[in-house]
Amino acid sequence: MHRRSVPAWVAACAAAAMACAAHPAFAQSEKATPGGPPAKERGGFSYGGSFTGRIDLLAPNDGGSSRPAAPSTPRLPPPEAALGRPDPFGGAGDLLNGIRIPNLVPAKPQAPPAAATEPMAPPPAPAAPTIPAALPSPTAPVIKQPLTLHAAFSKNGPRVTSGVKWRVFTDTADANGEHMMVAESTDSSPRFELDPGGYVVHAVYGLVAVARYVTVEPRGPREDTLVIEAGAVRLTGFVGDVKIPGDRLSFTLTRDDGGVTRTVAEKIAPGTTLRLPAGAYHVVSAYGDANAIIEVDLEVGAGKFVEAQVHHKAAQVALKLVHEPGAPELPDTSWTILTPGGDVIRESIGQLPPIVLSEGDYVAIVRRDGRTFQRNFSVRAGFDGNVEIAGG
Repeated sequence: MHRRSVPAWVAACAAAAMACAAHPAFAQSEKATPGGPPAKERGGFSYGGSFTGRIDLLAPNDGGSSRPAAPSTPRLPPPEAALGRPDPFGGAGDLLNGIRIPNLVPAKPQAPPAAATEPMAPPPAPAAPTIPAALPSPTAPVIKQPLTLHAAFSKNGPRVTSGVKWRVFTDTADANGEHMMVAESTDSSPRFELDPGGYVVHAVYGLVAVARYVTVEPRGPREDTLVIEAGAVRLTGFVGDVKIPGDRLSFTLTRDDGGVTRTVAEKIAPGTTLRLPAGAYHVVSAYGDANAIIEVDLEVGAGKFVEAQVHHKAAQVALKLVHEPGAPELPDTSWTILTPGGDVIRESIGQLPPIVLSEGDYVAIVRRDGRTFQRNFSVRAGFDGNVEIAGG
């Protein structure tokens, strides 16, 4: 047998009928009622009339009788699939509500990509040849210029011929606030070769220091003179006509600074030359470490050299405790040296070393083994000697 294709509109009608039968709105149950038509339950309905006829879905056999061909009828367009349209049969709601159905609308064919309408970019132009940068013009070499320095005791006074220490620093401080030293010399009139620029010149003469800003110009040499208002002094000590040995004598210099006494130098050995700022000084000369002390005032002028001699009236005395004159010194003693007025000059536990005392009268007290011995004695300037105290 030959299969005949079913027209599309017939298939659509059959599908609609099947869907109506399955929908609850069209469901009905009949109950047999004697002598009457089947009853319809609440919620259902029925159509009047009947549906008759036959549809051949299969073609007759080759040898069978042929039926006349059905008249040609115009083909109806297939129903459009619409998921949300109203019920065509008057039912409430969408027939396919709640059923997930794939989209039946055929996808539109994608249009082929539009041909590029923009003109193609032209190929890049060849790079221009690189021209090397012009080299910087050579700078002129820095030529050092000489700076000659002198020191003088006053503006119009004589120059300092020795004893000056020169230092040259940059005029700009570094990150630590310090100026870098670029040159130094101990010549009386040094000559420095420096780059043009600013500098700080520092000169030290003994205890005197001065500084000045100078500028070295690129056009030629420069010469400067720094004024150092200072003088020099040398101190020595005598007893009578005899010079005191250096290990027994020392000097201390002080100066008045606005009502405040300031020490300029101390423990100066005799014969030492001091370079000091010009002015007045107070000199303390100590012979030994007891009471042989002399104080004098001294004036030091700018550019002047002062040689001062201090004369002491004192002597060195050695005190001993003995059993008898000329005997060896006894150990385990303690001493006290007093003035006649009771002022204590020296105290010592153990053997008393030689002591320098100013000229005058004194009292010596010595203790040993719980016993005390005493003796008065005198000191004459320039007469060193021994003082023995006899005790048992």
